[in-house]
Amino acid sequence: MKTIRLFIMATLMALVLMIAGCDNAAPGSQPTPATPDNKLVEQSQPAGNATAEPEPTMQIVVYHATKDAMYLVPETHKVPVNSHPARTAIELLQAGPQNPELVGVIPAGTQIKNVTVKEHIAYADFNDKLVKKNGGGSASEILLVGAIVNTLTEFPDIQQVQIMVNGKKIETISGHMDTSEPLSRSEKIIKK
Repeated sequence: MKTIRLFIMATLMALVLMIAGCDNAAPGSQPTPATPDNKLVEQSQPAGNATAEPEPTMQIVVYHATKDAMYLVPETHKVPVNSHPARTAIELLQAGPQNPELVGVIPAGTQIKNVTVKEHIAYADFNDKLVKKNGGGSASEILLVGAIVNTLTEFPDIQQVQIMVNGKKIETISGHMDTSEPLSRSEKIIKK
């Protein structure tokens, strides 16, 4: 009986020591999140609080159209690091431009359902508003597709984009472009 009590006490002591020794980080510190899709991770310092730990941020580039519907222009956003930067990029694209000289290309009511990346292809799945609320002209379709594809191909591990609606490939958005297969980046519609 005495041997069993000694064994239990020794086991509990070992467990307490293991738990206490697991955290080698400095008190109050947090690990830096991994960012497999990112190009740039920075540390930003909150204003007025020099003792707080800086929040890691990343830069995401999204594309919006010029008012004359001729080109796409990149806009850079600094956002907190997260585990789904490609989805964040599409959400920023949906939110519209910060620059008043640019216009958004995503139809009203369009929501991103999911973005997955497999073998360098991003599968961007939207709700049906992408098709139903689209203006319909060839220029708007070219800019819409270009904005989605160019935004996602800013990430080094994405080379092509398959646009989907409700989990299925679509032949076209408004009849002017074939979207049935993955699409590559288009540099010629980016304003230099």
